[in-house]
Amino acid sequence: MSQFRVLMVCTANHCRSPMGQQVLRHAAATRFGEGAWQVDSAGTNLPGRWPLHEHAVSVLAQRLPRVEPHTSQPLSAAVIGGADLILTASRRQRGIVVQLVPAAIGRTFTIRQFARLCDAVAPLTVDDAIDQDAGAAGRRLVAEAKLARSSLQPVPGEEEDLPDPIGGTLADFEVCADRLQDAIDRILRPLVT
Repeated sequence: MSQFRVLMVCTANHCRSPMGQQVLRHAAATRFGEGAWQVDSAGTNLPGRWPLHEHAVSVLAQRLPRVEPHTSQPLSAAVIGGADLILTASRRQRGIVVQLVPAAIGRTFTIRQFARLCDAVAPLTVDDAIDQDAGAAGRRLVAEAKLARSSLQPVPGEEEDLPDPIGGTLADFEVCADRLQDAIDRILRPLVT
């Protein structure tokens, strides 16, 4: 079985991308088994090496059986190059990813954009080798989502961004986590196991 590698990207890799990383890692492990999808995260502008924000820890503890330790990591061309799918918090970060590695354009989306594309993907069933290879299933999902792009109407750009909760209250982090969970549920929906 091949592995599918997902990279989540935000600004400081302190809130949004590590929350998304942990939620997606848990959801993919539940669906495909531990380690079938490798989910990592990085930041485009790290002011330092930070742990997961305390509000993010609180929000994740309500949603996951275990919150993994985290230290912010910088985005690099090597990290981008190793990913099958790059999900960014905003259009700005998507632009930074593509500027660093232009060849990544076809596999880089904001997380909310990719969820919207996955809404238009028909279920990928056992006949599509989902059960046999979770890595192939992930790569097939990316291909089908790209094809769906031509059938969807554009939306206002801000609808594709995930607002940054930094500096906000615990409630702001809960809203962010809810939006991440919704996007991840929609992304995984076509992968019928």
